Amino acid sequence: MTLRLAAVGLVLLTSVPGGGGRSHYVSPSGSSAGDGTMARPWDLATGLAGGGGRVAPRDTIWLRGGTYRGAVVSSVRGAPGAPVVVRQYRGERAVIDGAGATSRTSRGDLFVVTGDYVVLWGFEVMDSDPDRTTDTRPNMLVNDASHTRYVNLIVHDGGIGFYTYARPVDVEVTGCLFYNNGWEGQRFGNGHGIYAKSDSGPLVLRDNVVFDQFGYGLHVYTEARSGLLNNIALEGNIAFNNGTVSARPAAANILVGGRAPADAIVARDNMAYYSPGVGLVNVLFGWRNATVQNGALTLVHNYFVGGSVVLDIHAWRRATVSDNTLYGPAAHPVVQLDLTAGGIDSTNRLLRAPVQGPQVFVRPNRYERGRANVVIYNWTRQNAVAVGLANVLRPGERYEVRDVQDFFGSPVVRGVYSGRSVDIPVTRTMPPTPTGAAGAPAPPTAPEFAVFVVTAVAS
Repeated sequence: MTLRLAAVGLVLLTSVPGGGGRSHYVSPSGSSAGDGTMARPWDLATGLAGGGGRVAPRDTIWLRGGTYRGAVVSSVRGAPGAPVVVRQYRGERAVIDGAGATSRTSRGDLFVVTGDYVVLWGFEVMDSDPDRTTDTRPNMLVNDASHTRYVNLIVHDGGIGFYTYARPVDVEVTGCLFYNNGWEGQRFGNGHGIYAKSDSGPLVLRDNVVFDQFGYGLHVYTEARSGLLNNIALEGNIAFNNGTVSARPAAANILVGGRAPADAIVARDNMAYYSPGVGLVNVLFGWRNATVQNGALTLVHNYFVGGSVVLDIHAWRRATVSDNTLYGPAAHPVVQLDLTAGGIDSTNRLLRAPVQGPQVFVRPNRYERGRANVVIYNWTRQNAVAVGLANVLRPGERYEVRDVQDFFGSPVVRGVYSGRSVDIPVTRTMPPTPTGAAGAPAPPTAPEFAVFVVTAVAS
């Protein structure tokens, strides 16, 4: 077996960014008359508005378990080096349900962030409305603030999973799961996992798992007069089978490019996959339906598999494309290029047949010690694959391994870490059924491909 670990910095934060302030509490049964204590929690709207001035920089707002319904605005704000953290309470499941925010006449937004220096962490955002034929499904998370972090969230079955306006600076989306977002349009499936743009950056999309949207997975795109695509980094993201839940698919796993020039784009250590027979372009850098000329692109150490074209690069003045692995079916081109300068050098591997043995990638979480994404390209279709987790877990630590396509089901592995490799079973798992659909139309990926989340758990 070949074990290949993605190159990733291992400086992990062991506590909440900021942290050290007071704790406040909100609950589905809370009210504006509460005081934010565990005994008298606020409702969600009151807490996200700052609790009447009670929430200060460095404080944490804990979301107690249960379902919160209806649209909210997070206007609470922190300060440089002292953000306010909005986080799911330990051991509980807090769900923001957009059904109450869905409008039949105009698009609504479910969870809008307008306050700077805020971290949203670990809770679930979804839409239980079963109607997948309308474009009025709400956007789940909308960023309209600077110095924000979206950490380890689970976002599914909305319109667009995450959207950020172009004006904010210093925005990061990291470690989140996005799936089954979008709707069935009249001409094609629409609605993306992440829809991002940035006038100046930095904007970082890191270690997110994005799969089975009606539209694109990572949609880094802009119209001609709605923002720019500058100083954006994609690092360690995992995108697979996006577009495939639509009956009329017209998307890709990753798109970077639009009707305004993109510049200073870095894509490093990302992984993408389409199941055999999926006829969509896998990864695109540069929007082919635009006449713009893009600036600089750095595309290094990525692993892209499948699709009608594995990698399409279009209209970049400067491109560094090196140390990537690209594998596509023999009947289709692996790469399509249209570059003013630069090209694909000899360090890239353009494959017509898979390499020998499983290829394993482990991505430790930047903010939560004991957590990591694990990606297995199981070319030899083994029943289980040994995975080294020494950079994630400590000997004697209890852990769980969950399949991202059944994240709320039973762990596929649980135990006490011995310091040795952990055998993770790679068996056929049906993709999660989109809300409102009779079945799960996305093709299964295992045993050839699977993604897992490893987490340390309390004893």
